[in-house]
Amino acid sequence: MKGNKKILVAIALLLLLSVCFTTFAIYRSTATASATVTTANWSVKVNGTNVEQTNTVTVDFSDCTFTHGKNHTIAPGDSCTKDITVDATGSEVDVVVEATLGTPSATLPTGFTVTATAPSGPIAYSTDSMTATIPVTITWSGSTSDTDAKDTSDKGFKATELTVPVTITVRQDI
Repeated sequence: MKGNKKILVAIALLLLLSVCFTTFAIYRSTATASATVTTANWSVKVNGTNVEQTNTVTVDFSDCTFTHGKNHTIAPGDSCTKDITVDATGSEVDVVVEATLGTPSATLPTGFTVTATAPSGPIAYSTDSMTATIPVTITWSGSTSDTDAKDTSDKGFKATELTVPVTITVRQDI
């Protein structure tokens, strides 16, 4: 009888445990989700050149018609402006265009200046044209009242090719 009692107690205990565990069962479900986003397009051309593929663009002043220099050369008293066109059409963000002048290839003659003026403020994203024009102007001031010293100094630049780098930076406006 003692053995049967132990078996009955064990069976009762198992039934009690199974009832307790099934009574306190919880519902559980699992789901997997994903988030998808598309990045904005970025497209920049400088003077028609896609600068994502190459970053060197030349601004050629050789076709300027100067008053004092012949054969498209600059001389004291001349000035010429060429435009650098930045085209961000196709970009899907607002952009800012900056222009910075670098170090000239040689010491510039007295009165010789180069300016590059970038647009102020961002170019807003739109589906229309997103272009900016940066005028680059070279000027070699001179007059008949220049001193002999300046005239002598200017002669040191005869037939010299002068290069002034202009760095155009187009970045997202954040």
